[in-house]
Amino acid sequence: MDKFVVVIAESEHGELTQASLECVEEGREVADQLGAQVHTILCGNEVTPLAATLAAHGADRVTVVEHEALAQFSADGWLQALAPVLLDAHPTLLLAPDSGQIRAWLPRLSVRWRLPLVGCCMRIGIIGDGYPEIIRHTYGGACQERLIWPYATLVCAMLTPGVRGVGAPQRGRSAEVTVVRPELDPASFRDRTLRTLPADPRTVSLSEAERIVSGGFGAGGPDGMALVKRLAEQIGAALGGTRVAADRGWLAVERFIGSTGQIVAPKLYMAFGVSGAGQHLSGITGSEQVVAVNSDRTAPILKRADLGVVGDLHQILPILIRKLTEITP
Repeated sequence: MDKFVVVIAESEHGELTQASLECVEEGREVADQLGAQVHTILCGNEVTPLAATLAAHGADRVTVVEHEALAQFSADGWLQALAPVLLDAHPTLLLAPDSGQIRAWLPRLSVRWRLPLVGCCMRIGIIGDGYPEIIRHTYGGACQERLIWPYATLVCAMLTPGVRGVGAPQRGRSAEVTVVRPELDPASFRDRTLRTLPADPRTVSLSEAERIVSGGFGAGGPDGMALVKRLAEQIGAALGGTRVAADRGWLAVERFIGSTGQIVAPKLYMAFGVSGAGQHLSGITGSEQVVAVNSDRTAPILKRADLGVVGDLHQILPILIRKLTEITP
């Protein structure tokens, strides 16, 4: 019998989430170690065209579970639709994003099937003759825990969004696609989503933010961080920063970025006065585009940046904010 690493994928507004693509790529690496295939399961309505993207990121087989009642999320609906598909998939390992939707139904399935369920996962691997090994955050990210299970034990692992980032798609890669249309009774759903509101950049989790503006020790104090915050508000970005800035009270402690803080993977990351210490850089490895402004031309962040500017943020930020104000309708 073929072995499968099964990945649960999610979509929002007609597109796959970044966290789902991260899980597919993580599953691809694990499957290569096991000599297995990656079987991705996508739930929703009219989402079959997304199977090509899943294949490009590493899926060998894609099962699309479609029903009109699945157009909006329902924990009961997802559980009813996916449980039979997962049972038939015979997974060696089950991966899913550590998202609010997954947390609403997957724990119920793990209890029902008496399966180990692990959240806050940073890395999944295989050691020895096939023993699953998971590295995860504990104590609010202050520590890391290494978990190993006996051979042939099915484990459900939820991967922290942004922890690994998404690589370039492999053009021309294809997958076997199957569409399943389950019989569901929406009247039996005890919950349903009426609509999804856009995230507020000021309060959205940094791990889910598409744009982040970050300040470090070079901000010089609360006044400098206020400039960084104004830019974030101007471009609709989330505010982040370094641990040094958080320790000094310039930034909320839950907003600092790094290996001991938040792991992020935004499309745009802007760093002002951030030197780029190792623990901070390890927290932004998944960022697609990095812009850095620092007065020290030897700062490590400038080597990581796609666009680096050597200068004083206290001079640059007011000009940048003014120019953006002029062109913003």
